[in-house]
Amino acid sequence: MKLLYLDSSISRLADPKGEVLKAIKMELGYREEVQEVFSPEMADAIIIQERSSFKNFRYRSELLADPVISEFPHKVFTLNSEDSATGLLKGLYTSLPRERFNSTENAIVPFMQFPNEYVFERLDEVPGAKYLASWRGNVKSNKLRRKLLELYQDDNRFLLETTNSWLNHSESEKRAYVRLILQSKFSLCPAGWAPVSFRIYESMALGRCPVIIADSYVPPAGPEWEKFSLFFPERKINRLASFLKENEYRAEDLGKKAFEAWEKYFNSDCITKYYADAVLALIKSNSELSRAREIERWNSLKLQWENGWTIPQRALNKIRNLKAFF
Repeated sequence: MKLLYLDSSISRLADPKGEVLKAIKMELGYREEVQEVFSPEMADAIIIQERSSFKNFRYRSELLADPVISEFPHKVFTLNSEDSATGLLKGLYTSLPRERFNSTENAIVPFMQFPNEYVFERLDEVPGAKYLASWRGNVKSNKLRRKLLELYQDDNRFLLETTNSWLNHSESEKRAYVRLILQSKFSLCPAGWAPVSFRIYESMALGRCPVIIADSYVPPAGPEWEKFSLFFPERKINRLASFLKENEYRAEDLGKKAFEAWEKYFNSDCITKYYADAVLALIKSNSELSRAREIERWNSLKLQWENGWTIPQRALNKIRNLKAFF
């Protein structure tokens, strides 16, 4: 298989650092079936780590303005970790919601990079799990989080904390976050800007059962998620406490299995292999695509509707924004 790696020296749409792309490129370099090429015409597939940016309906025009992507859109596969992922390009996504996910075009992957390095270090003093459940995060990203606080902040079985930080936490905040998860039997993972959060995987790494309260979350393939995590519907958030109490006896076993799943599939020793395997599988399953078919998919009503890009949807959003302003 001949691969071209599309970095920022070739495309302005590529992430300037491209750390995930570099890691995958190195991993694939050891595969006998893979050969790096430097011409898009020769490549069977083109891999890009997209630059993180807000992407609306105009992003199609940006893709079509890129010389390589415009000519060979059917060959392009993305590595994307944006909260508001569109699913426009085929490829690997950490945060693509269920309504935009298509297993023939996308694969869901865990995060490769995390903002809190202390999650993966052993703290000197690890407190016991004395709370039923805990959560710490920013409430601005989702009304579900505000509802969670409203319902359970005064419940002494829960340890809930809010922060205004956004991926710029201090050292003390990072350490406090780790201790907070370890002090609880269950780690609450409500949807934020995206259905997924770092907390799901951090909880696994810390040996705590993630309670995923995100209806649009699509779990990465591999682990048997039902054996170590709990999925709880957003609309029933007012029944969360009784649900957790009913499952409290399982918490220790679920946490142990969550850590085992993390070690087997997602830890730093195997995550690049996980990504490499996933992208190769997608490339092989999409080998018969043509440029015309890919452009047709980009322009499809289905994709436009799922992203809120149709003209009626955009008009309605403008009206809502005007009402909010006045």
